[in-house]
Parts: sequence; structure tokens; C-alpha cells
Amino acid sequence: MEFAKYLIDFLVYIALGALVSWFFYYLRRLDLFGGFLGGAVVALIGAILGAFLLQKPLNFVIDALQDGLHISNVNIIAALLGGVVSVMLLSKINNGRKRKEY
Repeated sequence: MEFAKYLIDFLVYIALGALVSWFFYYLRRLDLFGGFLGGAVVALIGAILGAFLLQKPLNFVIDALQDGLHISNVNIIAALLGGVVSVMLLSKINNGRKRKEY
């Protein structure tokens, strides 16, 4: 049962990373290193780091969101912040170029 909780947590991180990458790649049309998948990997790493670093300051968010659900232990706000910041940094490294229309 413990393995299933960790698997659900990791799947939530993957989904958040893909969501952030989709936003920057398809909606904002930014040219990311590695395309959508490269952005998703960077967002996944940023989401995990953001959730780890912001766990204590934003702990009240977990308590408020999981009031009765207890599905996963992921701080979604912290993970989204980490993913967005990491993909924004990736975009700035690439000089914030827009993707070309083909």
C-alpha cells in the first residue's frame, strides 16, 4: 500500500510537469530545448524541487486541500511554482524565442 502512495505522488508530479510544459509550449508558443518533452522533463524536476523546498512554508495548503481526500501527499501549489519557475528559466536561457510557424 505504501508503494501505491509513492506511485500516485510521482504520477501527480508527472501530470503537473506535463501541464506546465503544455502551457508554455502550446499556449505561449515558446521554443523550449527538447520541445514539449524537454520542457516536461525540466518541469518535472522543477516541480519535485519546488515541492521539496516549499514544503514547510506552504504546508497549510496541503492540510486545506486534503481535508478529507488524502489521495496524495503532493503540495500542488509548490509543485506548480517550481515547475513554472524552472520552465521560465529554460525559456530565458533560450532568449525567450517564440516557435516558428511551419
